[in-house]
Amino acid sequence: MNRRLLRSIPTGIQALLLAVLALLAAVAASASPAQPDVASDAVKDPRSLAAEYMARRAGRPPVLVGAGDIALCDHGQGAYAEATAKLLEAEPDALVFTTGDNTYQDGTWEQFANCYARSWGRQGIKARTLPAPGNHDYGSSRKPHEASAYFRYFGAAAANADTAGKGYYSLDLGSWHIVSLNSDIEMRLARDGALSPEARTALAAEVARQRAWLAADLAAARRRETKCILGIWHHPRYTNALRGDNDTMAGLWKLMSAAGADLLITGHEHIYENFAPRNAGGVPDPEGMREFVVGTGGAGGGYAFAAGAFHFGVLKLRLEPAGYAWEFLPVAGDNMRDQGSANCNRKRGA
Repeated sequence: MNRRLLRSIPTGIQALLLAVLALLAAVAASASPAQPDVASDAVKDPRSLAAEYMARRAGRPPVLVGAGDIALCDHGQGAYAEATAKLLEAEPDALVFTTGDNTYQDGTWEQFANCYARSWGRQGIKARTLPAPGNHDYGSSRKPHEASAYFRYFGAAAANADTAGKGYYSLDLGSWHIVSLNSDIEMRLARDGALSPEARTALAAEVARQRAWLAADLAAARRRETKCILGIWHHPRYTNALRGDNDTMAGLWKLMSAAGADLLITGHEHIYENFAPRNAGGVPDPEGMREFVVGTGGAGGGYAFAAGAFHFGVLKLRLEPAGYAWEFLPVAGDNMRDQGSANCNRKRGA
């Protein structure tokens, strides 16, 4: 306040005005939390993270918890991602997974640093996260369609040493082999009619590299006599959402099925679904692969089959030596419940 103006005001009113100004300043400070330090958690590559985690488990089964379609901070919607982040903080002994669309709308550095970082990027969460990319991480409208901010933000956690910048990787957790894949490149190749001939050729080569890498990775896992296999990627193969099934994902689904994979976790649709095991052709089969759609990390809207299908929460998986147990953990006030357990499939040698 201007000092000359302040001296012209009676002493008692001066004191009242100063008290009001102090109160307003305190309220503003409490309503504007400090910017998160996006470099505060040192991230490790997935295999190192998994090895250190299993050493701490001391024989206890590993636990995963996570979801996709997470941080949308427009119009106050960031509160939903903050609510699901609290569920992660309540599971400090679990590794965190994401199924893509980590931040909205265009996966920019600002959106990662100022939106995702306020919830799932908080200290104690980011350092134990196994991320996967989604279409919004590549930018829903940005040209060129690329995910540099995603790879910069997650750093070493987003790849193995031989897949840097590709968006796919693998790791072992106890008797489980886990592959995290890049479904966005598959979807863009199939559906982006604006690709130039040169861009289409390059993208087709990248899709072929991922599939070849996956086939070799799964074959190596079977040679090690891996008992259970879990896949994580963004776009669901099967869903009851309004957009329907994604035939484009059939290639990756069949590669996983041929290896005897047990579980697939996806997102993209902002709903929760649990599909009983199906075989390579999509036919119900107890020796097939179960798929979870867990697009419930915090971003609302989308193409759910009914308004009542919108839920926010995370999927918790306990990975036993020859089976698994699952539980959907909803945010406070949500009554969504799903839990169960199953054995892993019989694996054939490579």
